[in-house]
Formats: sequence, C-alpha cells, structure tokens
Amino acid sequence: MTNRLDMIDEALLRPGRLEIKLEIGLPDENGRLQILKIHTAKMSENSILHQDVDLAELAHLAKNFSGAEICALIKSASSFAMNRHIKVGTAAEVSDDVQDMKIMREDFLTAFNEVQAAFGKSDNEFDGCAINGIVNFSPSIQNIMQDGSLFIQQVKNSDRTPLVSVLLHGAAGAGKTSLAAKLALSSEFPFVKLISPENMLGFTETAKMNAITRVFQDSYKSDFSIIVVDSIERLLDYVPIGPRFSNTLLQTLLVLLQKYPPKGRKLLILATTDHKSVLDEMGMMDAFNADIFVPNVTKIEEIISVLNSVKTFSEADTRYLCQSLPRMLGEDKRISLGIKKLIMIMEMASQDPNPTEKFLSVLLEESAKMTFH
Repeated sequence: MTNRLDMIDEALLRPGRLEIKLEIGLPDENGRLQILKIHTAKMSENSILHQDVDLAELAHLAKNFSGAEICALIKSASSFAMNRHIKVGTAAEVSDDVQDMKIMREDFLTAFNEVQAAFGKSDNEFDGCAINGIVNFSPSIQNIMQDGSLFIQQVKNSDRTPLVSVLLHGAAGAGKTSLAAKLALSSEFPFVKLISPENMLGFTETAKMNAITRVFQDSYKSDFSIIVVDSIERLLDYVPIGPRFSNTLLQTLLVLLQKYPPKGRKLLILATTDHKSVLDEMGMMDAFNADIFVPNVTKIEEIISVLNSVKTFSEADTRYLCQSLPRMLGEDKRISLGIKKLIMIMEMASQDPNPTEKFLSVLLEESAKMTFH
C-alpha cells in the first residue's frame, strides 16, 4: 500500500513484480452514506442518535471525506455531545441527564469545523485574497462574476468540457485575485486549492514544480475541482530585466493547464496575471480557453460607487466627496487606479485630521501622474 505511487521506482512496477495496481479512491456520496450507516449503527440501536440527524445530509456535506475522516467526524460529534453534559467548575461534574444523552445534528455540524477533508476546500488559504470583499464599482465587475459563474456551471453540467481554464488579466491591484477567490469559494466544489508565489517562498525550481504538480494530481481525485493559480508570471520567476524566467516551470504549467483530468472528473482552472503580453510571448495564452480583462477604476462615478460601498468616511464626508469629485476631476484630468490602491488611499486619508481634503489631494496627485505620462 502507498499514498504516493509516483514516488515508487518504475522497476518495481514491471511485469512479474508489482504489476497489478488497484486505486482506492475517495468514496462517492452513496459510499459515504454507507460508511456513516456502519459507524452509527450501534448509536441507532442504543437510541443515542437524535432523530434530527439525517445521514443523507451528512453524506452530502462530507464531500471528499475518506472513510477514516468520516469515522473521525463521528467521534468528534460524540465528543461535542458529551461536552454538553459536563459542568466545568472547580471540578468537572457530569449532569444527571447523561443517560439520556443524544448526538444531535448540531454536534455533527460543529464537528465539520474541527474535522476537514485532506483533499477538501482550504478556506484559510484564501483568507488574505479578498479582505475587502468584492466592490461592484462598475457593471464590468458584475459581468465578470456572471461570466465566471457560467464557467463554473459549464464544468458542472457539461460532459464535453471536463477541463476549462480561464485567465483573469489586468493591472496590478485591479482585484483579479479577489475575483478568482470569490468565484472559487462560491462554487461549492469539494476541492478548491490556491497556488500562490507567497506559499512557495524559498522553494527551489524543482520544489516549486513538485508542489504545483502535486496540487493538480490531488485535484484529479475529486469529482469537481477548482485550482486558482495566482500571479502566474511570478510563479515562473519572470523579471522584466533580461527578460528572465524559469523554462522548467513554464513547460510544467503548459502541460498541466492542458492535461485533461481522468474520466468522470472535472477541473476548472482560474489563473491571474499582471502581464498578459508576457504570457503571450511565452506561448501560454493558447493554453487558456478564455481570458477576462479586469479593469481599473477610471471614472468619477466609479470612485463615488467605491466611496458609497466601502464606507471608510463618515456620511457627511462621503456626501461632500461625492459632490466635490466632479468639480475637482473634470474632463481634462485622467485617472486610473486599481481598486486595491484606491481603498488604500481612502484608509490612509481617513487617518488625517481633514480626511476629505487629504483624499482629494492624493487623487489630484494620481491624476497629475496620469496626465504627465
């Protein structure tokens, strides 16, 4: 038995040696239901399982759980049920109604926060991706979310396209990572992973290649998977001086982006980049099925929309800014700010004794830079 078939020497897998290979995959929903019935059979016989527990619901929620993880889930739920009957004070006391203890649906739902699938959704990986949420400052943002939802539905429902890869491109700070993270987490796919340069600091070229490959291989074990590849040019060690990049990582990604998952498995890849033209020169654009442009904030009404949505300033200051912006930034002045930078300016200005004047002066400086260039 092994968890890593790829690490076994091929000489051991030749005929006459370990020639038969049987893969024990993750159980499907029906398999998870059968495992739950087996591990809760004694509970049902002894009337410990509360009537509000629906095993079919638990099997649906336990996406990508292995048999061992389902067993751990049941033990965790039992522990939470027991905790309700223990009084903690100077000494632990057991309440009188412990004989009537029931393991309830609430205990299982709490246990899901403690026991998570090894090949499941890693929400903590996306914690820093969308701190400010999604700000719909322009109809184009809503269109991006709608198009992303269509790609998710395509992967879910179409048997002709088990692999879909989408590139989100735009200026730095335009919100590409936040949009990709929001789409991935809202998909309700059982396997959602993030490949980010921040998670590979100090990795050698070979270590990066192995880590990226491992994520893709893990995704093939789930029925529905989403992989977010963030800042793809940084993963490739691209720098404009030269220019230089890792050809080994480039070839690895080119193969993985176009490799179809096993039969019956479906994969959606969401990648982001600040340098679409660079990826085009590398020959990567042909590896994506679609590309979506994420715009900067360029119009006065878009800035006003951000002010009203984020609510950094007081209501009076926000009204003043909304009235002053058309006068301060007329048609002769241009501006182009990433949503990330605009929110940063708003937060910085809010710390000033005169926040409105500070915000307007910084916007004028940014407009002057645009006009100068």
